[in-house]
Amino acid sequence: MKVLIVDDSVATREIIKRALMSYQYRKLFIRSVESVKKARAELIEWQPHIVLTDWYMPEHTGLVLLEEIRLIRPELPVGVISTIDEKEKIVQARTAGCNFFLSKPFTDEQLHIQLQQIIEKLEQNELKIEQTVPLKEGLPLPKTEQLEKLMQKNISESLSLNPIRAQNFDESKIPSVMVIYAEQKSQKLRVIAVLDVYAVCVLASSCMDVEDSYAQKAIHKNEIHSDILDACKEALEKTSYAFLDSHSSESLYVKSCKIITQAHPRLDQIFSYPLDSRIDLSCEREGMAQGKMLIVGV
Repeated sequence: MKVLIVDDSVATREIIKRALMSYQYRKLFIRSVESVKKARAELIEWQPHIVLTDWYMPEHTGLVLLEEIRLIRPELPVGVISTIDEKEKIVQARTAGCNFFLSKPFTDEQLHIQLQQIIEKLEQNELKIEQTVPLKEGLPLPKTEQLEKLMQKNISESLSLNPIRAQNFDESKIPSVMVIYAEQKSQKLRVIAVLDVYAVCVLASSCMDVEDSYAQKAIHKNEIHSDILDACKEALEKTSYAFLDSHSSESLYVKSCKIITQAHPRLDQIFSYPLDSRIDLSCEREGMAQGKMLIVGV
């Protein structure tokens, strides 16, 4: 989740950044700028998920930035963090569409509460009702409901899967785990899955071999340890028979499960697969952030 801080004070930018870094629910990727002009460039180039802006800044106010954002990206959450306490200006900000107004000084917890509401809503907005594009015939890709039932039966009843919008590759996908599913006899590669760190930790902790607190710590540090990888692989192996080859009527198996620590062209290619050859899913359980999976048939 990418957060852009806009404030002309170096000290305030650092205070907000430290508060964001201590947020436990999701790993936040943070950039900060000192002016509305530079914020405009980041909005286009970096495409943040959340903007946190001051009110008073040289040249343009945070209100100007908020009004511009509502014109070009009306759905983008914006929080105003400022020393102003005039009721009139707070009403102005809310009327212009700010998601929350936080007065300085503030505590980390106050900011985290506001973030939690926004992030949970953003996660819900990722969900979609169904696969809008029919999958190409012959691909060994399971239906979401089928895979979810197998996961609940073989891994944990608390697991849930839901279709989400098609994902793009960005920095939040590193690190991730790439899983190769192949045919039993021919060893032919048939399916590639990419799981972000959240999905990996959700599955790993669901196996009971990895404690929730340990998985949460790995998420916050944006790390995938070998024991977490092993537990995740175990979960995927237990449900690999959901991937069925239509010609041989045989299930695929997990041929490899590897941690990806840096971007490379192969990942870009996978995330560019057409909608008729992929399923994008969220992977969730209570108390943990939404994980994301991309499964493509090749």
